[in-house]
Amino acid sequence: MFHLRQLVVSGMAHVQAICARFVASIGTRYPDLLLVFWLLEGLALSAYLLARISSLTIPFALQFLGAGVSPHLRLLSQAEDQIPLQAAAARVNLGYLMVCGAMALIVLVSMPYIAEMLELSHPDGSDILIWLVVGQAAPIFFGATGVLMQAVDRGTVNEILYALTATFFIVSILVQSAGTAVIIAQTLAVAQLTHAAICAILLTHLGVWPGLTALFHKEIKLF
Repeated sequence: MFHLRQLVVSGMAHVQAICARFVASIGTRYPDLLLVFWLLEGLALSAYLLARISSLTIPFALQFLGAGVSPHLRLLSQAEDQIPLQAAAARVNLGYLMVCGAMALIVLVSMPYIAEMLELSHPDGSDILIWLVVGQAAPIFFGATGVLMQAVDRGTVNEILYALTATFFIVSILVQSAGTAVIIAQTLAVAQLTHAAICAILLTHLGVWPGLTALFHKEIKLF
């Protein structure tokens, strides 16, 4: 009976830890959702949420690519010779660039029509959508930073950076007198791009070329 009780307590502690990590992950990756329900209302809130959900289709599409390449990248990161990892990372960055760019264009072209159909058109709707897409399109400029940081055992650093940029975003919004939907979207984009840029800089120490610069890697041949 005592062992069963210990097992139950241990299981509950494990579940609580998982829930805490999940909540922390949501808070650091989607900090805007902690504020928009407080700062926005009516059509502005609905338009922002629609644009935010639409922009999330970009990382959702990239997840499939990341899931396929992650195991291979982890194996390469454990080898003494890092040139194969650098070449693979360059190819992955170019793949992210193309997929991310295509998804961004689809979202930007289709969402104004969807918003009009749902009667959620807002005067600043286009600006909101553009800034949210810019933030999610960070892989175009900096590559597959999240996947690569995990592959080279820098996942903890990545999570710390998420927490820091989320804190920067929340503080920036709170100190402003008027947190409009456009300002929230702009500040979120800055935070996301800053996070990706720092990760890209850290990865360059391993010889990984970020984003479009991967074309200059000596083992990348276009023709």
